[in-house]
Amino acid sequence: MAYEMVPESFEVAQNAGADLSAKLYHLVKVDTDEDIILAGDGQACLGVIREANVENKPVTVQYGGIAKVIAGGSFNAGVLVAADTNGQAVLATTGEYAVGMALQAAGAANEIVSVRLGPYGRVA
Repeated sequence: MAYEMVPESFEVAQNAGADLSAKLYHLVKVDTDEDIILAGDGQACLGVIREANVENKPVTVQYGGIAKVIAGGSFNAGVLVAADTNGQAVLATTGEYAVGMALQAAGAANEIVSVRLGPYGRVA
């Protein structure tokens, strides 16, 4: 079972730039309008949605600590993960921005797993 550890200092609430009401535990970024939107394939991420909402309403994003994240496919524990085209966590590959390290394995897409969020940077 996935778990999370969220110090309050690792959360931010900001305006949703799209309808994110069905995107709990998805990876997100900040767009040029300073709104929260889903992160795309291998893009740098702000963090993961903890409280989802509709467009033009605030969403709460966790950007540090241990977070629940929805997987976009299977991967092992201990690997770096990045966003896929749907804002789900997948195995980070060369050139992608890793958002965290998987603390649990994901057996398939749409599983919720624990990820240690952190500034891992671009995978070499």
